[in-house]
Amino acid sequence: MNADKDDPAMAERAARERVDAVLRDLGRPLVAFSGGVDSALLAARAARVGGGAATLVGSLFSEEEKRRARKTAKMIGIEHYEVPVDSLSSERIRSNPADRCYHCRRMGMGLLVELAAAKGYGGVVDGENADDAGDYRPGTRAMRELGLRAPLREAGMTKAMIRRWSGELGLPTASLPAAACLASRIPFGTPLTDEKLRRIEEAEKYIRDLGVRQVRVRDLGGVACIEVEREAFPVLSSQANSDGIARFLSSLGFARATLDLAGYRMGSLNPAGAS
Repeated sequence: MNADKDDPAMAERAARERVDAVLRDLGRPLVAFSGGVDSALLAARAARVGGGAATLVGSLFSEEEKRRARKTAKMIGIEHYEVPVDSLSSERIRSNPADRCYHCRRMGMGLLVELAAAKGYGGVVDGENADDAGDYRPGTRAMRELGLRAPLREAGMTKAMIRRWSGELGLPTASLPAAACLASRIPFGTPLTDEKLRRIEEAEKYIRDLGVRQVRVRDLGGVACIEVEREAFPVLSSQANSDGIARFLSSLGFARATLDLAGYRMGSLNPAGAS
């Protein structure tokens, strides 16, 4: 009889121990650090064994993410680096093919591997978790090719487990909504530009400032398709807010703004049947 399988609490404790063991075995791990739920937990555990954290900054990442990463790293007390990456300089990324994430990860994580070697870290770790196995993630291949480890995934840590552990550690990220790079708002095959990415960033900030927890503004040929959790529909549908959103998005250059009645869901622009 497998005691861990029969006792969820014991299984979760064992998963936590496996995460710590991977980080410890790497010596001084360098965490690929967005400041989100997963990477913040890894950074908090890596700090205990002399690890560091590195945040990629560039066109595909929002200013809010950069500020959150700085603040969270300071709170954790971990050595933190910001690494510029010019993703749009690559045609394989800028053209936005279905495997864009592979090329993005290959470029960005390659820079972190170089940083880790230069600073004497034992390796780079990423925040991919056990739940991510069901998502469309061509970037995972780049991680394998570069030799990155994913302690949370390897230990079988689900998002729910990660949030619980983060809460117990007092991390402010425990209840953060899921995040993704700004390019994920633009359909594959539609070229990426800095202008498109910046207006998506500004549109989402405007809507979050209305009190909406989770939002995606998908740029569908210049039409802003807004995804929010269903509970937030009343916030967006009030006369004042809907008029304000329409005006603001128009000022950013969107031809029209629509609300997706299916609500927010992760990877709504993924290729059909992708996993």
